[in-house]
Amino acid sequence: MELNLEGAQSGSHLSSGVIEAGYKSQPWYEAYMAALFESDRARIGESIRRAELLIVHRERELFAGPLDPREQRALNNALHALRALHGCLRL
Repeated sequence: MELNLEGAQSGSHLSSGVIEAGYKSQPWYEAYMAALFESDRARIGESIRRAELLIVHRERELFAGPLDPREQRALNNALHALRALHGCLRL
């Protein structure tokens, strides 16, 4: 079976036959994942705030330059997930 990469967007790379989104190496994504998996209740609020700030900063960067619809959708989803987590934890 052959993998067709013609439709792959720039910013993606091939790793073990799987196309991964380039935004996953961005600081906002790393902060987002750290906030989702933070196990220390005393630190989770700060982790969420840091991730939210990085997401908003990245959205502003993308607004000023070429848009990547996949990253834009991921930013939006991440921000909603962080706000839901914040609400669920009643921080």
